[in-house]
Amino acid sequence: MLLSIVLMSACGYCPAGMLWWDGSRDAADAPPGKLLSDNDGYFGDCVLTGVTYSYETEPTNPADIWRDDASRYGRRLLDGRPAGNWWVPVGVNGRPLTVVFDFQRPCAFTELDVCSRSRQVGIEVACGDGPDGPWRPAFSGPREQAPDEAFHRCVLTKGAEGRYLRVSVDGGGISYVDEILVWGDASADADIPEDYRPVVPPALPTEIAFSGIPGIEKTAFSDARFWDWQREIGSHSRQPVVWWRVPTWSSITDTPLLPEAASITDSVQITMARNETECVALALTNTSCEAPREVALRLSEFRAEGGAGQDTLGGGLCVAGAIGSRHYGVNLGPLLTADNMPGESLLRRYLTNGAGISAFPRVTLSRAGSAVLWLSVTSDGTPPGRYLARLSCGSGPALIVRVHVLDVTLPAPPVWLNTWSGTTSMFPFVYADRARREVAYKQSLGISVWNGFPEPETDAEIARRSGRAVFHLYGVPDKYVHGGYAGRIEPEELGEEDQQAISEHVASLVRRATELGLDYDDWYGEIWDEPGPGNSALYGALAKMMKQADPRVQVYCNPCFWSGSGVLGDAEVYRALRPWYREHVDISVPLYLLLRDRPRSYGLFDSPRAVRASYAVSTQSAKSEQAPQVQAYRRMAWDAFSRGWNGWGFYSYYAPRGNPWNDMDADWLEDRPDYLMVYPGPRGPIATRQSEAVREGWEDYCLLTLLGQRGMDAEVERILQAYADGAEPEALRLRALQAAAGG
Repeated sequence: MLLSIVLMSACGYCPAGMLWWDGSRDAADAPPGKLLSDNDGYFGDCVLTGVTYSYETEPTNPADIWRDDASRYGRRLLDGRPAGNWWVPVGVNGRPLTVVFDFQRPCAFTELDVCSRSRQVGIEVACGDGPDGPWRPAFSGPREQAPDEAFHRCVLTKGAEGRYLRVSVDGGGISYVDEILVWGDASADADIPEDYRPVVPPALPTEIAFSGIPGIEKTAFSDARFWDWQREIGSHSRQPVVWWRVPTWSSITDTPLLPEAASITDSVQITMARNETECVALALTNTSCEAPREVALRLSEFRAEGGAGQDTLGGGLCVAGAIGSRHYGVNLGPLLTADNMPGESLLRRYLTNGAGISAFPRVTLSRAGSAVLWLSVTSDGTPPGRYLARLSCGSGPALIVRVHVLDVTLPAPPVWLNTWSGTTSMFPFVYADRARREVAYKQSLGISVWNGFPEPETDAEIARRSGRAVFHLYGVPDKYVHGGYAGRIEPEELGEEDQQAISEHVASLVRRATELGLDYDDWYGEIWDEPGPGNSALYGALAKMMKQADPRVQVYCNPCFWSGSGVLGDAEVYRALRPWYREHVDISVPLYLLLRDRPRSYGLFDSPRAVRASYAVSTQSAKSEQAPQVQAYRRMAWDAFSRGWNGWGFYSYYAPRGNPWNDMDADWLEDRPDYLMVYPGPRGPIATRQSEAVREGWEDYCLLTLLGQRGMDAEVERILQAYADGAEPEALRLRALQAAAGG
């Protein structure tokens, strides 16, 4: 599968076990049952019980309310936030906090976990069949015997069963409870179904019609259109399913998924270098409108034409999930692998086609419906030649995958590629190999910048060990970053005390970098994010102080100059940055909008320095199938190479505003979107076409660099001119690859 191939080659040994949110480790490689309590942030197997809870004595310190709004119920015990600001827990003074959970169905309970900032707490748990008992003891832990910890895992007595759980937490003075999790198993049938509460409600049937992908209205077609299609494809209609190519880097579900006869195929061709990943989007369509069809997908190993297997050439297969968004409707988004599939119940909640793909690599095609698949092939020093693999689908026709590996090895130029975000996670635990999987996937995309120094057991440290990495830090003390300086003082108000504070801070960074074996070009210092017209002069003054403290320290700046009416004009940007930008900035990353028709400010950004880059704010692009938003991440690399620059960036890889799987949930954040292009799975990141496009761009940049290294400047110029004239990067990549191979 896609991630497995990348990770097994990049991670090396990946430890087993689980790492819980509080840092405790567990040798087990699975939780103590299915999650029954529907806590936010968990993406594994669960039963959506529809659990509710009530208090025997209502908490008042704090109350269970939404943020600080007393009129709204908070549901804080299940919100997936075990620690944070003052409003996160609930509490009661001078007595235990007692909660009764109603799971709406009979359950078998195995473990109950309590997160409490009261730390040393007594816990009593009992189960029952009614809201008032009688209660059967399931766990007893006196406070005086409890460890001084924020996380308490209570293994319940064998045979703890019932519909209700009564939980009492005694914190001594104030009894705080941040979160409660309940594990076990529960029944779900037609009489007591799971509480799916789908994010996108199923469409009501109004006529005889079918959907290519359930929930995506753009793929709907009438029964008459389907019968016409069957006649149009001729003998193909006698096959149970048909294979066909859909756009890899453009819109897929903007029309009904009914291929023309000429589009139906029994093979695909991929041409690639000896060390890259190439991807193809495919569709598999049910030729019957009378019944769903279940198919079992299997991708064989690659073999040389007429020869033995080739273990340096790996293939992966994903299935695309259909996910709703506030602004783009329902589109194909997450590319799901069999080894990193969220729990079936959660797929039904978040994906409109979740029921049909939850058993992947077995897929159930709806009547006249389709599944969109993502085939990836990764070469790792593969010898030049032609190779074959077989993608089978049970009793249906197989698809032959033909791969031509050219005698081309891509270089790895030192590129600055940043996302200003961390990696995905899961609550209340992550599997012990998750960090390595996360880092391996980001590095496979070419991402090279990591937040913070590579301290032990951080993503940055893993990145440093497994490939080139650059580290992003704050170059001034926190009071200048978050202390309101940017809005309260003028540059001339800075004095010797400020220079001393900054000098000490810079010296401490240099010392730690030296201790970690880092050179000056391995890290840099930011002052604050996106300086604009009101604070750029102060930013410049602080950058000068950083340079006075140590001229070798690299200063970063990502000017924005955005106002309510749009990006400021060239003259205003140039006037604000000219006094200091060229002299004091080493890592230059302006908002890409500042590069449009602004010759004077562009001259500042284009002046020689360690890194010349630009960035874009990607917002919800990963939730759109509009071709420009799928391709944007690839084009950023082409734009950088066209300018002769060595970096680019986008916000963001993963910075959700609420539940990353639910685009409808963040009403209190002023309708701000989820800034992400990957989704969190139980084992690691789940790719999208947008994230895969980042890798394509990075590999294109490497390929163009190779042509330059070989002195093929004229061909590079012709390719770049074709790009400027509107040619698609995919066609230009193939042209460049063939040129590099000598033909």
